[in-house]
Amino acid sequence: MKLTRRLKITVTQHRVLRSAPVRAVCPVCAREVETLPAQAAEVLEIDGQVLTGLLDAGRVHAIALPNGGWRVCRDSLFG
Repeated sequence: MKLTRRLKITVTQHRVLRSAPVRAVCPVCAREVETLPAQAAEVLEIDGQVLTGLLDAGRVHAIALPNGGWRVCRDSLFG
């Protein structure tokens, strides 16, 4: 009798942002939320153009900063 063994390998990756959490009022959620830096596309492992498309479609919320930069509403990414 031949014995067959199966091996299942699961790989999980976590990315950690090394910036201090910034809270801001999201204009769409209308509440204070944690935000991610503009490099959110890298964290999500998507192309910057894909993130821009999500922003344009309103599926992801952006928060403009006084210095001209912007941050992404964390709740809209993972909610």
